[in-house]
This record gives sequence, C-alpha cells and structure tokens, in this order.
Amino acid sequence: MANIMKKVVSRHDYNIFRVLDKVTFFHVFSFWIIIILFFGLIFFFLSYAPNHSLKYGGELIIPDAEGFINSLYFSFITATSLGYGDVIPIGISKFLSGLEVIFGLIIYGVLISKLVGVKQEVLLEEVYDISYEDVIDRLRSGLYLFRADVNRILEKIETGTIQEREINDLWILFSTLDTTLINIERLVKPGMSEKYYHKTLDVFRLELFLNSIQLSMNKVIELVRTLKVHKIKWKNDLLLTSIEDDVRVVREVIEYQTKKSSEKKVIDKLDELEKTLNEIEREIGAGVKKKNKKKKHKKS
Repeated sequence: MANIMKKVVSRHDYNIFRVLDKVTFFHVFSFWIIIILFFGLIFFFLSYAPNHSLKYGGELIIPDAEGFINSLYFSFITATSLGYGDVIPIGISKFLSGLEVIFGLIIYGVLISKLVGVKQEVLLEEVYDISYEDVIDRLRSGLYLFRADVNRILEKIETGTIQEREINDLWILFSTLDTTLINIERLVKPGMSEKYYHKTLDVFRLELFLNSIQLSMNKVIELVRTLKVHKIKWKNDLLLTSIEDDVRVVREVIEYQTKKSSEKKVIDKLDELEKTLNEIEREIGAGVKKKNKKKKHKKS
C-alpha cells in the first residue's frame, strides 16, 4: 500500500512539475498581481464589517477611495512579506492576510525559479543543440562507414581476394547498419518518453538522412548482385535476418514521414527509397520467403 501511495504521489509531483515548466515568467507574474488585487478587494469589502477590517494609524479603514488604496497597499506588502506594521488586520482579516502570505511566498519562489530557469534554459538549449548536431553527424558517419566497408568488400570480390570468413561475417556489417538505422529512427520518429525533449528534424537535415539511407540501400543491392554474379554462397539466416531488419526499420521511417511530411522533395525521396527497399527484398528473395511461409501456414 505504501509503495502504491508513493507511486501516486510521485506521479502527481511529476505532473505538477510538467505544468510549472510550461508556465512562463509572465504568467506567474500576472497571477501574482491578480492575487494581490484579489486580496486587496477582499480587505476593502471587509471595511464594511468593522470587526474584520484593517486598521491604519490606529483607526479603522472606511470604504472610500483612501480605504481602497490602503487595502491594496496592505495586500501588496503582505504578498511580498514586507509587513511594515502601519496597517494592522483584525478579525478574519488576520486569517486572510496569513493566507495571502502563503500564496505570496509560493508565487514569489516560483518567480525567482523562473528567472533563474530562463538562463538555464538558454544554456541547456545551447548544449542540446551541440549534442543534437553531434548525433546527426555521428549517424551520417555511421552510414558512410557502412558504404565504405561495402566498397572494400566489393573490391575484394572483384579481385577474387575475398575470404570465406568475411562472407560469413557479413551479417555483422548489416547488424551495425541496423543499429545506426534504429538510432536514426529514434531521431526521426521519437517515442512517447522522448517527445517532451525532442527536437524536430528540419527538411534539410531530413533530406540529408534520406539521401544517406538511399545511398546505403543502393550499396546493399550492389553487394547482393555482385555476390550473385560471382556465384558466391552468401545466404545464411543471420545475414538475411539482418538485411530484413534493416529494411523493416527504414520502412518504418518511410511510413512515419509519409504521414507527417508534406514537402514534395521529401515525399519523392520517400517513394524512391520505398522502391529501393522493394528491390532489396526481390534480390534477397524476401518475397519468396514470405510466400513459402504463408503456404506452410495454410497447409498446417
């Protein structure tokens, strides 16, 4: 029971902080002014009840223009916890002034935190931008390294110096590509837990990613075709699974961006990439593999 209560409390705390984080300094300051005016009006209306009014200079505040100004003045010094002592609450005004002090201190604390938070947000944004650019560069470099490794393998195949071990280890190369593609997918298609801090890719960077993915997928086709031409036995479950995983991840990116993007250039690149994926599936026999599975399923 205690653990459940802790979870409930922590969840509420998290929601409160999320709300406070979205509130701007202007909103908090405006609310603070409203609180001061609200309590000032209450103190003024209480001047009609002498036993619960305010005393200024030893005399009760009366409901006139001067009384209204003194009520607002008392509300202000109470909310700011200055308390000069020249205005004294009596009766229910004591309780209300204490309540206003609590509200005032809380809002004052939030105001200070917002002022400090503005500077922190600027610094964090700068750090995040630097980190964000580093991630983009790292992922594009990962795709470039994949293509470079494929080119090296293609050269060995053409020169006849490729080793059987290298053919058997091709799945490692594609597993590395899968990791890079998954990270790209997370960048392009954030999960629910990442959306709050997620920065949306602009069209230019998205096009760069799609171009890099397109080039990488073209290299996959070139590698498979070269292996076939040289009649090298390359198919194994690990390699086929790795390639199919790569295709699946890229297709998820395509599906997400197709729904989200309205840029013609992006849509054209997505269509081109989809055709390339279909070509890869034909080359590795993924379509045949799926049909065979369906036939076996029907027979069973």
